[in-house]
Amino acid sequence: AGADVAKTVEDLKAKAEAAITSKVSYNKIGGKTIMDLYEAPFWKDILFGCINCGTCTYACPTCWCFDIQDEVKGTEGVRVRNWDSCMTALFTHHASGHNPREHEWERTRQRFMHKLKYFLDKYDAGLMCVGCGRCVEQCPANIDIRTVCNTMND
Repeated sequence: AGADVAKTVEDLKAKAEAAITSKVSYNKIGGKTIMDLYEAPFWKDILFGCINCGTCTYACPTCWCFDIQDEVKGTEGVRVRNWDSCMTALFTHHASGHNPREHEWERTRQRFMHKLKYFLDKYDAGLMCVGCGRCVEQCPANIDIRTVCNTMND
């Protein structure tokens, strides 16, 4: 029975892989320096249409950004961790008024660098993208993580 199950699993895996029509390459991203990718000239062009709605982050199964809020009522209070999006202007807004990611494209660049470069460098275990396509399907600006990944890889 074990061999039959293993064969079924392999058959299902082969069928699923054959259904994937788009190809993404990231074999060169790991060899590039963070600063080379961070300062690459393509970011403003490739991310021009992004409106920072955050839909991609809420649809993504690997996004985990959060914020901490203290909710106080009288002398009682509770500290709550809230799901947040790195795509919003307030996410990195400092109390001093400074925002290190003031422009929309900078926040979008950070999201892609986190998913496609920082995670890869830190863990050497692939990308922080499972290839589900939810962000691609939901994006009102038609920004495609596969296109960004291939551009970063070139």
